Amino acid sequence: MKYVAILLHIYQPPTQIGWVIDQIAKECYLPLSTILNDPSISPKVTLNINFSLTEQLIKHGWKEILDNFNEAAGKGFIEFTSSGAYHPIFPLIPEEEIKRQLRLNEAGNMTYMPNFKPQGVFPPEMCYSTPLAMLLAKMGYKWVITDDLPFSYYHGFVPYNFIPKVGNIRVVLRSNLHSNDISFNSYKGNEFFYKLLSDMEKWFGEEEGYIVIAMDGETFGHHHKYYHEKFLRAFLCEAANSDKLQLVTISELVEKFEARDVFVPPSTWSATATDLANDDPYPLWQSKFNPIHAKQWELLFFALEAVKEAEDKLRQKQILKEEFEKLRLLMDKALYSCQFWWASAWNFDPSQIYRGAFLILDVLQVAAEVLGKSEYIYRGRELFLNIIMETEKRRFCG
Repeated sequence: MKYVAILLHIYQPPTQIGWVIDQIAKECYLPLSTILNDPSISPKVTLNINFSLTEQLIKHGWKEILDNFNEAAGKGFIEFTSSGAYHPIFPLIPEEEIKRQLRLNEAGNMTYMPNFKPQGVFPPEMCYSTPLAMLLAKMGYKWVITDDLPFSYYHGFVPYNFIPKVGNIRVVLRSNLHSNDISFNSYKGNEFFYKLLSDMEKWFGEEEGYIVIAMDGETFGHHHKYYHEKFLRAFLCEAANSDKLQLVTISELVEKFEARDVFVPPSTWSATATDLANDDPYPLWQSKFNPIHAKQWELLFFALEAVKEAEDKLRQKQILKEEFEKLRLLMDKALYSCQFWWASAWNFDPSQIYRGAFLILDVLQVAAEVLGKSEYIYRGRELFLNIIMETEKRRFCG
């Protein structure tokens, strides 16, 4: 038997505009939730939804989408993963922040989807590292997912009949080749089903084996109009009637194949072979060749230090808990990854860079009020000006 696990990741940043949420909900999230809850095709899909999106769907009146997902999970059609509530890059933030983001994500999603019971973790942007895997294992998760291109670059092959293991956690590898083939082309789902089956038969013959396909859920209906019907529903229908290829969730997959201790290099689903050769594993979020990234992280970590100081003061009972919670929530959101993505070479948008910086300045404004330290505002502005200078240098000088 050939096995395929599909993971769909849906997310919007906390700074997203309301009409954009509505548009994507109509084009993608609502039809996607309907397909995944359809008993006529009995789908098997792993779904990641960050709480950042969940709370915006509630705010904008799209609870029906969450109800559909919850019902689908109750029927066993989908399994949920955990992730960072506000989509931070896990390997680049402190361990305590990773734990907090996971707790916020699970508590928030369970409020609206009681069947939210994740066994594995989708690290935002599939940014992976060994310390992250070890932390997730300690927290009791069974698996974490990342991309297979860095693995193949390091080892020279991609596993199909075993799953890499680090400590007590499985590291599932998504097929960079097949996932991007779906995302960046336009297929009919039934045609791709037989193409995928043929590829698997050529790869590992009559042996049992697997492929993991993972991509943004917004691919279906938003990035590609009507792709939720043209591709996803058609693919799921073919799979439901096949005796050669079986769809499974990732948690089911890790139970079917043996685990082997093997090194998985740090990287992301967006890294290229050139990035890996340059020892630049997270190129779109913290590239050593990008001075804007360096300035952004300097501002972010300054804000984290201010929040830590406020937390220490709270323990000494010198500030109100309500004031700190307001500050803490702003900081949680300010960790979101998109501000760095928009500063990268291929996705450059100064307005998005500044949107993230303004959110961090809001953190420092509240921290200064809580701590009675106006110098935090001045220092924050100074660091923000450094971001502006590097951004405008990129804009005009390339």
